[in-house]
Amino acid sequence: MAQDTLNISINEAPVTREGAMQAFTALRAQAKANGISGMSLEDINKEIDLAQREAEA
Repeated sequence: MAQDTLNISINEAPVTREGAMQAFTALRAQAKANGISGMSLEDINKEIDLAQREAEA
Protein backbone atom coordinates (compact mmCIF):
# COMPACT_ATOMS: atom_id res chain seq x y z
CA MET A 1 0.00 0.00 0.00
CA ALA A 2 2.80 2.41 -0.83
CA GLN A 3 1.73 6.01 -1.33
CA ASP A 4 3.41 9.12 -2.66
CA THR A 5 6.19 10.47 -0.50
CA LEU A 6 5.26 13.20 1.98
CA ASN A 7 7.97 15.84 1.73
CA ILE A 8 8.47 18.05 4.77
CA SER A 9 11.01 20.84 5.03
CA ILE A 10 12.07 22.56 8.22
CA ASN A 11 13.90 25.71 9.10
CA GLU A 12 15.28 27.14 12.30
CA ALA A 13 12.63 29.83 12.74
CA PRO A 14 10.78 29.80 16.07
CA VAL A 15 7.57 27.76 16.04
CA THR A 16 4.43 29.72 16.79
CA ARG A 17 0.91 28.46 17.31
CA GLU A 18 -0.16 30.17 14.09
CA GLY A 19 2.74 28.68 12.16
CA ALA A 20 2.04 25.22 13.56
CA MET A 21 -1.61 25.47 12.51
CA GLN A 22 -0.60 26.59 9.02
CA ALA A 23 1.77 23.63 8.73
CA PHE A 24 -0.90 21.23 10.00
CA THR A 25 -3.44 22.61 7.52
CA ALA A 26 -0.93 22.29 4.68
CA LEU A 27 -0.18 18.66 5.64
CA ARG A 28 -3.89 17.83 5.71
CA ALA A 29 -4.36 19.42 2.28
CA GLN A 30 -1.41 17.45 0.90
CA ALA A 31 -2.76 14.20 2.37
CA LYS A 32 -6.17 14.89 0.83
CA ALA A 33 -4.60 15.70 -2.56
CA ASN A 34 -2.66 12.40 -2.42
CA GLY A 35 -5.76 10.41 -1.47
CA ILE A 36 -4.44 9.35 1.92
CA SER A 37 -6.42 11.58 4.27
CA GLY A 38 -8.74 8.75 5.30
CA MET A 39 -6.08 6.25 6.32
CA SER A 40 -6.82 4.22 9.43
CA LEU A 41 -4.29 3.84 12.23
CA GLU A 42 -3.73 0.27 11.00
CA ASP A 43 -2.97 1.56 7.48
CA ILE A 44 -0.59 4.17 8.85
CA ASN A 45 1.25 1.55 10.91
CA LYS A 46 1.54 -0.70 7.84
CA GLU A 47 3.07 2.18 5.87
CA ILE A 48 5.56 2.87 8.67
CA ASP A 49 6.49 -0.82 8.86
CA LEU A 50 6.98 -0.99 5.09
CA ALA A 51 9.16 2.14 5.07
CA GLN A 52 11.30 0.76 7.90
CA ARG A 53 11.76 -2.57 6.11
CA GLU A 54 12.70 -0.78 2.88
CA ALA A 55 15.22 1.38 4.75
CA GLU A 56 16.84 -1.73 6.23
CA ALA A 57 17.14 -3.47 2.85
